[in-house]
Amino acid sequence: MDPFNRLNVRPNFRRENLPCDGKVGDLVVLSPLAEGEYDGSASGLASVWICVKGSMTSEGEQKALWARVQFDGVGECEFPISKPPQDLPPLTRG
Repeated sequence: MDPFNRLNVRPNFRRENLPCDGKVGDLVVLSPLAEGEYDGSASGLASVWICVKGSMTSEGEQKALWARVQFDGVGECEFPISKPPQDLPPLTRG
């Protein structure tokens, strides 16, 4: 058995739009591919999003605001991971 602990967030397949409703801290994974479809891209087509401003009502009167999580690198099991960068620019509103 593999000794690594993991958290798997089931992707929303064939999705390119975010939900209108959400609570701060909700996490979604979107993939334009169908479930089981091969991803031939170099870095993967799936994206990770976190809700940073929740919707006011279930009817979406104030829609949720989502931010895409941007990663600073990728890795594979055969190689040690690189150290995280220590010189990232400060976050700005945009």
